[in-house]
Amino acid sequence: TAAGCASALLISEYLRASQVQTILLLAGGIIGSHLPDIDHPKSAFGSRVLPLSLPLSAIFGHRGITHSLIAVVGMSWAVWWALHYAHWQNGYTVPVVVGVAVGYLSHLLGDWLTNSGVPLLWPSKRRFVSPWKMCTGDAREYVLAFAIYGWVIWDCIKVFA
Repeated sequence: TAAGCASALLISEYLRASQVQTILLLAGGIIGSHLPDIDHPKSAFGSRVLPLSLPLSAIFGHRGITHSLIAVVGMSWAVWWALHYAHWQNGYTVPVVVGVAVGYLSHLLGDWLTNSGVPLLWPSKRRFVSPWKMCTGDAREYVLAFAIYGWVIWDCIKVFA
C-alpha cells in the first residue's frame, strides 16, 4: 500500500494532476497495490473476496498469473470497463485506471525484491528476482515501508496544503 500511494503521488506530480485527479490516482494506487494478492486467500484483500481468491489460488497458486504483466493489463482494462459501463464521469476514469496500473506495478516491484520473485512473463515459468533480495517480513522491509509512508505523508501535506 505504501508503494502504491508513493507511485501514484509520483505519477500525479509528473502529470501535474489536479487535487481531484491526485485523490483518484491515490485511490487507484491503493486498490491496485492490493489486487495482485487476490490469489492468496489469507491476504488482506484475498480474504475479503474468497469466491475469487480460492479458485485463483487452486488453479494458479500464489504469485502466479496475478503477479504477471498480463494481469496488470487485464486488471487495468477490467477497472476501465467497469467504470466506463457504470457511466462514471469520463474525466475521473483515467486517473483511477492509471492509479490501479501504477499501484499494481508497485506491488510487483515489491515482490520482485523478495526471494520468490515474480513470474512477470507468465505463462513462462521464469521468475524474475532482484539482486537485492529480502525476505517478506524482515526488518529491511519494515524500514523501507516506514520510509515510504513518511514520504507519502510529507508529499500529501505538500500537495493538499
